[in-house]
Amino acid sequence: MEYNRDKLLELIDYFKSRKDFSNNRIAYLAGKHEICFALSGLTFRHGPYVFHEIGELREVLHPPGEVELAGALQNKSLLSPIARHMSAVTHELALQCTEPKLQQNELNIGWWILSALRCRTLIDLLVPAVANVSWDVFPAMQPNSCEVQLLEDVPAARRISPVKELSLESLDWVQQYLENWISLLESPAFRLAVDSLTTHNQHANLRMTAAALWAGFEALFGINSELRFRLALMTAAYLEERGQKRLEAYRRVKKLYDYRSKAVHGGATTDNHLIEHIVEVRELLSRLVCRITEQGVMPAVEDYEERLLT
Repeated sequence: MEYNRDKLLELIDYFKSRKDFSNNRIAYLAGKHEICFALSGLTFRHGPYVFHEIGELREVLHPPGEVELAGALQNKSLLSPIARHMSAVTHELALQCTEPKLQQNELNIGWWILSALRCRTLIDLLVPAVANVSWDVFPAMQPNSCEVQLLEDVPAARRISPVKELSLESLDWVQQYLENWISLLESPAFRLAVDSLTTHNQHANLRMTAAALWAGFEALFGINSELRFRLALMTAAYLEERGQKRLEAYRRVKKLYDYRSKAVHGGATTDNHLIEHIVEVRELLSRLVCRITEQGVMPAVEDYEERLLT
């Protein structure tokens, strides 16, 4: 077998440069314990963004390759599912913690922040894994030292809308209303709406995507009869003030619900029509979830009736 010495030296230099970069990152982060959620599909140019006394959202400049993962991972069985996502990882949510290991409290906080961000922005991001160190320092870590947990191993997750950049305004919104968000997630209805918004693009079938979104939509209102009429009426009343915009919203939701029945029950349609429908429904659901978050309380039937009738 012949070896190309120059190519081998280039490869050695490549891994050395990555290790040097990682060592510099380790020195910069010295004394900090973090758990870091890998984020795929995120465009954000204004980082790092600091969540006060919680952590920060920052760019990942050199996500680890398969060789670097193989050396650093404690659990080698995760090598393939983690490695297939790394080329698309652009950022990480790094949360402060008291010791360098994955703990449930920090995992919960990360999910709260990322679920709020997804519902607010409708950016089709994926969170493939979380680690007990920054994803930028793997090349310099000791063998078998990195604890990693697989979260969303969904390579076929669908991009519903064109790529859009994460704004500082959206991050500020998450930071401002995070306590409200956490409290509201105790409500099963609100939690179902959030779950439908954060995972709908992970279904392989577009009809299932539409059905998931409508399940979250219906959960917010707790309606068991006259769904079409009452969903349209309550949504319009909650989102719009009296006048033409409220009437237009009412008519639009009724029309969307008619299409929902066709999509969910196997009626003839096309992928393009389904995607158009999904985009509209999830935008409405996002507005509802964000409005409820800003109010800080799940509206009761009486609240909808008050907006309708007073």
